Amino acid sequence: MKVSELKIGELYKIRSDRKTHVIVTRGMLDIHIGYGHFEGEAKIRPLDHLVYLGRHAGSRRVMYRGQKVIIYPNAWRHIVPLDEDIS
Repeated sequence: MKVSELKIGELYKIRSDRKTHVIVTRGMLDIHIGYGHFEGEAKIRPLDHLVYLGRHAGSRRVMYRGQKVIIYPNAWRHIVPLDEDIS
């Protein structure tokens, strides 16, 4: 998904059509696809959603699992609108 298409306050989901790992460390949300170093970390759940909160102090923020976190720039390619059918 393109960052320019995001709307503040909208609900989005993490793609689940491939093996995906979601890591939250020190207030940063990172999403990785596939196998490897992050394989033992948290995996997405069927209803894993996030809310886009907009830019703050130069970083984009989201609400994920009840936490306001900064999202890594490469993670947006793994985010889709809630109504998009990728599963």
